[in-house]
Amino acid sequence: MPASNVDPGQISVTPTGRKPTVTPRPLTKQEIRVTVADFGRAARNAMEAGFDGVEILANYLYLISQFLNVTTNLRKDEYGGSLENRSRFLFEVVESVLSEVDAQRVGVKISPMHEGSAFQANDETLPVAEYAIKKLSTYHLSHLLLMGNTTDFTGTPLEKLADDGMFQHFRPLYKGTLIANVKMDRDRGNRLVAGGLADLVAFGRPYIASPDLVQRFAENAPLAAVDWETVYGSGPRGYSDYPTYQPSQLTRS
Repeated sequence: MPASNVDPGQISVTPTGRKPTVTPRPLTKQEIRVTVADFGRAARNAMEAGFDGVEILANYLYLISQFLNVTTNLRKDEYGGSLENRSRFLFEVVESVLSEVDAQRVGVKISPMHEGSAFQANDETLPVAEYAIKKLSTYHLSHLLLMGNTTDFTGTPLEKLADDGMFQHFRPLYKGTLIANVKMDRDRGNRLVAGGLADLVAFGRPYIASPDLVQRFAENAPLAAVDWETVYGSGPRGYSDYPTYQPSQLTRS
């Protein structure tokens, strides 16, 4: 159940395969309160289980971003309308998590997106991201993980954020530790850090296909490609069975 009764028009990964999304019913305010509390409880459970920290996922197509997005949030109460109201759920979640976990062990993953259908970039996409990221600076979190563009921003309100533009735009707005993500390689990561556009760099897909990524970077060796047929639970293969670094089989780049 999301913010409003809007079909996001996406394909969802389910235990029985990929299926198109449907029109949901909106969360009630009581359900919002319960969900906010659930985030805090989940964070506490993670720390008790031995995790070093937690990261709140506030982007892509998921619940928090559905509240932020003016297309998927049609609410008329204090959780809808203005960008401050649409951000309210995010900050209630952040504060719920911080009530259980020290701020220096909590991060937030967020960025403006252009994902098509209900998540197509509009005139509100950038302003709400700017508002949220500026306010997140005041919480003194472990980090903000900022995703670069995952789709083509050409001709959209986010066009200037393509490639390194995302980090050039938001680096001045966030005063804490900023982690850059998406389409990162060894050279780009070094350039962003050296240029002051990011403090750290996150590698996701490269780590899936190259579990020995650090060694490959150290040796300046080529990376393996992700086998997309194995991603998102399509079968038993993938994630843990990619080959590791074999110097005799790799050609230096």
